[in-house]
Amino acid sequence: MNLLVLLLAASVSAPGIPTRWPEGTLRGFPIVRAMDGRAIADGALTQVIEEGKLRAEGTYEFRDGRQIREVTLFEQHPRLRQLSWSWEERRGGELLRSYAVDLTTGQATVRKRNGDSWDTWDDHLDGTAGAYVGVGFMYAIKNLTERLDNGEKIELTAVVFTAKPRTVTVTVSRDQLGELTMAGRKLPAERYVIHPEVPWIARLFVKAPDQYLWFYRPSPPMFLRADIPLAEPSDPMIRIELIPGRESRAVGRAPAPRRR
Repeated sequence: MNLLVLLLAASVSAPGIPTRWPEGTLRGFPIVRAMDGRAIADGALTQVIEEGKLRAEGTYEFRDGRQIREVTLFEQHPRLRQLSWSWEERRGGELLRSYAVDLTTGQATVRKRNGDSWDTWDDHLDGTAGAYVGVGFMYAIKNLTERLDNGEKIELTAVVFTAKPRTVTVTVSRDQLGELTMAGRKLPAERYVIHPEVPWIARLFVKAPDQYLWFYRPSPPMFLRADIPLAEPSDPMIRIELIPGRESRAVGRAPAPRRR
């Protein structure tokens, strides 16, 4: 009996999300838009399985000369767990800023150009073993769609860079069911919102907007679009679309009321 209790406690406390939709090898070519619909960057996404882990890398060539590279590593079995994440922005090969976190240890680093010098942080964060960051939320929400579609609101831990690294609680919920017009096609889609639960006093210093992700439905869910900040919460919002084409738009119906 004691052994059973210990096993149950271990399963409850295990970091990560039960894997409903395991990922495999994939190559895609997303496009990045400004929020007014203008195409501002072309991307390439690669997913591969390396030594039993899922490695995802996205690269983006912006039309103003910047290059962005995002790399993340996941464990998928028995649960989806983001292990590490890095993001860097360059112009003409020169580093402008970079962020990285090892979610297994909590070690996070930042380098950000400030004129002729650098602002740097090298911090240890607590509670990152089950946290998600950056593109990791796309994979997390994909495996939570069934629970979210039943009206559940799910709290997750996020690592954010403001530019100083920190952890915050976010609430994920489904807030819209409808159609998404992409590349001239109307696709059934559901929209999910990531809402940062920032304490009121911290709001004076941290401007953390809601983020939105669209997935093709019915199952299996497929990522279609994200409205997210470029990197830091104070960065301009951008729109990443998996299906390139002319400007797309969403037609929603029966939006779910926001539950606070």
